[in-house]
Amino acid sequence: MTAAQAVWCDALAKVLGGGPKWEHLAACKAAYPTSSPGYLRQMAKCFPRRLEAAGDEAPERSQIIALCNSEIAGSINEPEAQAQDLMESRCARMFRCENVPPAECKAGFAKLDAEQRVMLTTSYNGAGRYEVADCLDTASCTDNEVAGRDACYKPVTDKLLWFPY
Repeated sequence: MTAAQAVWCDALAKVLGGGPKWEHLAACKAAYPTSSPGYLRQMAKCFPRRLEAAGDEAPERSQIIALCNSEIAGSINEPEAQAQDLMESRCARMFRCENVPPAECKAGFAKLDAEQRVMLTTSYNGAGRYEVADCLDTASCTDNEVAGRDACYKPVTDKLLWFPY
């Protein structure tokens, strides 16, 4: 993970200015985001390329990240088997809160497009997947279960990538 974070930090330093002398480089390399190494490496290629290509017309950072998520989903080389526990927790919550049988949940998950599956599972490192799974396992059911599940992902998703601001 440290190596992938260093790749991300070097890419940010290059595109945000300063290169190896970038004032935020040490803080970036010391950060521990919730993203998987594969996600970080792919984002380190996509984000700077898209930011540089947009030039002065660059959209907000969140828009670039969303574009990159769509672009890199198929190239993240994290095995979905690593995220099996997260999918199990998701399906257990759907059964507990919505009476969706686990087999139906898993079949539905398999039908999601690659970007959706990646963003629900393998874009996260082990600690991030554990945090989401723990929330899915322990959070109370809500009247709006889509929002309830999303609430478990949000804190982890917000920490996928380190930025200086």
